[in-house]
Amino acid sequence: MTDLKPALLTALSALPACAAVSFAREEIPLPVIVIADESGGVLAQADGTPVLEEYLFAVNVYAASPEAAESLAIQADAALTALGLRCTQRQGLYDEEAYAWRKYLRYRAVLKGDAIYQ
Repeated sequence: MTDLKPALLTALSALPACAAVSFAREEIPLPVIVIADESGGVLAQADGTPVLEEYLFAVNVYAASPEAAESLAIQADAALTALGLRCTQRQGLYDEEAYAWRKYLRYRAVLKGDAIYQ
């Protein structure tokens, strides 16, 4: 299976936040964007060989205020949709464990080889 995390982290690296695959509030100052795999697998195959793969992953945007989280979520969404990804879910909340406002964005990607197909 193809690992999209390096491409996602590169796309998000231009934003005014730390992009990471994990987040410890004590170690990384806000704002932070965290990427996490949710699921993935073969979507279609031909002659027993995978042709299309599907990946679902979460992007959590942490910021000090709901306005900052929303602004950064919009920027992150623009960076990821430019890669060809599609946002399937969006939710905002206050994360008591992180002491921060969080925007949860869920994305779906269909890959054909190493290229994002849809």
